Amino acid sequence: MALVEAACAQAGVGTAELTVVLQVGDAEPQRDEAEAATVPGPAKYRKLGDFAEVVTGEVVVPAPVWFVAGNHEPFGALDADGGLAAGAGQWGPDVTYLGRAGVAQVAGLKVGFLSGIYREKSFEAPPGRPRPGKTAGHYTAGELATARTQMATGVDVLVTHDWPTGMPDTGRGGVGDERVRALVDDFAPLLSLHGHMHVPGSAVLGQTQVAGLAIVGRRSGDPMAAVGLWDVDLVRRTVHRLV
Repeated sequence: MALVEAACAQAGVGTAELTVVLQVGDAEPQRDEAEAATVPGPAKYRKLGDFAEVVTGEVVVPAPVWFVAGNHEPFGALDADGGLAAGAGQWGPDVTYLGRAGVAQVAGLKVGFLSGIYREKSFEAPPGRPRPGKTAGHYTAGELATARTQMATGVDVLVTHDWPTGMPDTGRGGVGDERVRALVDDFAPLLSLHGHMHVPGSAVLGQTQVAGLAIVGRRSGDPMAAVGLWDVDLVRRTVHRLV
């Protein structure tokens, strides 16, 4: 949250003017050690971070936080309740898990979302089947279909973990997910926000401003690359990046 506050200070905007914080996945929202143990992947991801301090009230978020799941999350807990898996589940004080896929009304915005990343072997998994290990962090064809169906009525902001194709080359090769790009192209949100690549990047795809945010706490040359501040005007259908 310190970066959010720093972004506000840089833009000359008071934190009281913030309406929402959208987080693009791998937030490590482990509330206790038991939840940390359910995070798939290397042991370095199965740790209790500072989110527990949000739960206890030691850290107070400056505005309501809504997050998607990345591919390193406590899925054993996130998916334990059907309501949470479907979306809009309270995860802590002023913190909400958007869910696996869909559209939510957030601070007056229609926010389309898709958690996880694409992996071919996981994509066709039948609904309701347990997802062991790393497959928990992969979205399915059914979830993508849910997102597309719900976005058909319009979406202002899109939040996914992976980038769309068409973003700048990061030097890591194979940047972006063509299915995420199709969401941008087909539903033309004003703003599209992404994580996963650990580095920053931006583009304009059609009428959509797209931003990939860097990982927090890693050296990217600019600690502010992990955060952005936007003014979205739904009346004029414009979006302006302040930081």
